[in-house]
Amino acid sequence: MVIRIPETMISSSDGRRPIPLIGMGTARSREGEDEIKKGIIEAIKVGYRHFDTAELYQTEKALGEAINDALQLGLIKSREELFITTKLWCNATEGYLVLPAIKQSLRNLGLEYVDLYLIHWPITLKQEEFKIPIPKECIIPINLKDVWKAMEECQNLGLTKSIGVSNFSVTKIQELLSFAKIPPAINQVEMNPVWQQKKLNEFCKKNGILVTGYSPLGASGNKWGHNRVMECDVLQQIADSKRKTVAQISLRWIYEQGVSFVVKSFNPERMRQNLDIFDWSLTEGELNKISQIPQQKHANFMIGMGTATLTAGSDEVKAAILEAIKVGYRHFDTAAFYQTENSVGEAIKEALRQGLIKSRTELFITTKLWCNSAERHLVLPALKENLYLIHWPLKLNQEQYKLPVPKECVAAIDIKGVWEAMEDCQDLKLTKSIGVSNFSCRRIQEILSFARIPPSVNQVEMNPLWQQNELNRFCKANSILLTAYSPLGGYGNPWGHNRVMESDVLQQIAMSKGKTIAQVSLRWLYEQGVSFVVKSFNMERMKQNLDIFDWSLSQEELNKISRIPQRKNLYLVGMMVKEHNDVMDEIDAEI
Repeated sequence: MVIRIPETMISSSDGRRPIPLIGMGTARSREGEDEIKKGIIEAIKVGYRHFDTAELYQTEKALGEAINDALQLGLIKSREELFITTKLWCNATEGYLVLPAIKQSLRNLGLEYVDLYLIHWPITLKQEEFKIPIPKECIIPINLKDVWKAMEECQNLGLTKSIGVSNFSVTKIQELLSFAKIPPAINQVEMNPVWQQKKLNEFCKKNGILVTGYSPLGASGNKWGHNRVMECDVLQQIADSKRKTVAQISLRWIYEQGVSFVVKSFNPERMRQNLDIFDWSLTEGELNKISQIPQQKHANFMIGMGTATLTAGSDEVKAAILEAIKVGYRHFDTAAFYQTENSVGEAIKEALRQGLIKSRTELFITTKLWCNSAERHLVLPALKENLYLIHWPLKLNQEQYKLPVPKECVAAIDIKGVWEAMEDCQDLKLTKSIGVSNFSCRRIQEILSFARIPPSVNQVEMNPLWQQNELNRFCKANSILLTAYSPLGGYGNPWGHNRVMESDVLQQIAMSKGKTIAQVSLRWLYEQGVSFVVKSFNMERMKQNLDIFDWSLSQEELNKISRIPQRKNLYLVGMMVKEHNDVMDEIDAEI
């Protein structure tokens, strides 16, 4: 049975044009072209009529072939029954490159026109190939006026019925509306119950722009995705009470926000389930519960709160974590060595008791295996958290957490044995993910040579004065998230320094933008595509550290930061060992 999908109207070259409110996404993760093509055919059989692709996805040809097959099989009577969206990739976001780009997409699709053409991201890339991760020197500001003029030309020429944008903020859309002759019909952005985009949705509605949500289920199962939607207790409770799936509750919630969305599944049964959201609704009470779900942008929990301290007592740490939860922090970083795990656990229990969070699953907790347990038989007795890291790539033959360590207690780590035990921890669901800390490219390569489960994270010192460019590129190339500690130089700690907070370059940028040096430093890290943990027990500074998302650094400012002289802060030999040791010297030299 073909399910009829509701439509809404958007502006087009011939006045107003219907767009199906549910589309099928085709962003490739592991699928081959044949699998994508078969999935699209199945989706057409079920009732999908809106298909979302992009030049970056490299699925335009598969979609075009599937459309042709659907016509041959009589699944559709004409191309006009379908709504096709594709996107302009950032290496063509210059005025003179837009027209050739859409013509190439049309050749890939085998179509005379698309229904919607979007600017994929509001940046320009100086690189020809589709290569991820993108070197920061290849990213430059977009000349939005010239690009939009060319997009308008594409619509005037009939190559697309409508034009729009993707991943645009309120500020970027306001800039666009200031000169656009044809306003954008669509803004496609990440949107789901754990990232609700209320402000952006309200702004777009006021300006006649339809929001289309991607990753409506958090892109669960993809490298770039997360499970926070599918594991949300609030959504699960509502799903159980209505005898629906969590996915159906999430999609129904999006539908009731008055937006369209694209969801990707190549499983015919899940395709049907994803369309079974129209003959029932959420109650006002259920909508209120969903509206109170703590908000975290995709791929984020990008900002974590560190708990390493030599001065604060357990009560002070617990109180600070509670304040951080109130402000909005949901990622907390601890370690056996910090001796703050008990305080973190007590704070979580208290936050649940006070109703600051509804369930433990709203938090992301990282802890670390200390070096005196860096042997296979000692790993398993240590944990139950979201993320478990090997703290340092070495072994200590001592029971207590005592610094400095006598050099005779320091030994090389049996990384294969320890990593196998880390994998056992994940297999046993004692941790959601495993990773490393203070590991160099060489040491990660060693793990990758035998790992059954590759590390998901490498936590290292990183800030504008120790930028870790090579390590960051290596980790991105291997789908490992870099997490920065000491993002402000460990300022105020005995092991830290003031060089970040006293940097003239950062001070000048901060003054010109009306921001603090800390905010500029954290925004720089965010723009490097890494996560980070920052520690402050001061509530005002906690809030300031989160206020880094609705503005950006210019290319000129990024260039200035890239030229700051580099100097590492944390050296193992000086911090941990009484005398030099070959193992420690080697690690210091690497990272």
